[in-house]
Amino acid sequence: MAEVGSNAPEFKLRAHDGSEISLSQYRGSKWVVISAYPFAFTGG
Repeated sequence: MAEVGSNAPEFKLRAHDGSEISLSQYRGSKWVVISAYPFAFTGG
């Protein structure tokens, strides 16, 4: 689990248009918000 104030680990994901996005693309930005819905589309 990440600690408050620590750096997020590097990761890549696919955007809605199929392009690949990595967290390092935003290095140096003032703010980056990461949001997830772990139970979306699980049917339960």
